[in-house]
Amino acid sequence: MKLYKYLHPDRIDVLKNRSIRFSPPNAFNDPFEFKPVISGLTPDTYIDAYMEENLESMVESELSKYPEHIRNQIPKSKFQELLELFVQSKNEEFNAVMDKAKEHASTVLTEKSNELIGVLSLTEKEDNLLMWSHYAESHSGYCIGFNSNHSFFKRKRSEKDEFYHLRKVKYLPHRPSKMMVDMNGTDMLLLKSEVWEYEQEWRMCAVLPDADTIIDAIAPPVHLFKFPEDLIEEVIIGVNAKASLTEAILRIIADNPELSHVKVKKASVSEVEYALCFNDLN
Repeated sequence: MKLYKYLHPDRIDVLKNRSIRFSPPNAFNDPFEFKPVISGLTPDTYIDAYMEENLESMVESELSKYPEHIRNQIPKSKFQELLELFVQSKNEEFNAVMDKAKEHASTVLTEKSNELIGVLSLTEKEDNLLMWSHYAESHSGYCIGFNSNHSFFKRKRSEKDEFYHLRKVKYLPHRPSKMMVDMNGTDMLLLKSEVWEYEQEWRMCAVLPDADTIIDAIAPPVHLFKFPEDLIEEVIIGVNAKASLTEAILRIIADNPELSHVKVKKASVSEVEYALCFNDLN
């Protein structure tokens, strides 16, 4: 299967240098990126189980703070009963603290995601009219077709690794809400509103500090990662692309023997349908 990346005409450097941007969430056009709804940090059952498991050691710890002659006058069972009542009486205060902690966790999660996580977004569709308009400067840019079976997209380092391997985005009608302890990589990285379903997106996440080149003269900084020549299978030039872009792409292909396998196509408008046609140029 081929996966495609739509590009602005100014981004001819992606083809020339075989280096592509992995973007942080705050560079995306969807304001809900990497912002899962956290309903709480942990369910009450977790806290109850923790209390049950650790109550005896908590009692011992608290009792040890008192002089021995006082400890001898307080039965351990009575002290345990008092501690349980104290915890129950503090429920409202405890819940308020947990709510604050939840808000803080959500803020930190978003901030750290923007600092550390980059995403390469690809699509299954090379002929999507809207995506040519939105991401390829109104059909004046170009599109690269990548081999999704290449080892570049299969660098998962462990069973639970969230980075360096392709995954398909899941589209949902409603924004899900979960306890933080129950969240996984899919909840954080791969869920979007169904209004974006037409993009048929696949993603590979990377650690931004791993980038080969970082351009921090603009905000957010641009993190570029190199990729091998044989990752590219084809290049499609947009309907409204200038002749200079076509010439530049053909020159890059001709000047690099490592790209001799790459097919170059030019998009054109169908005479009978709201669709694109693709004609070989090499």
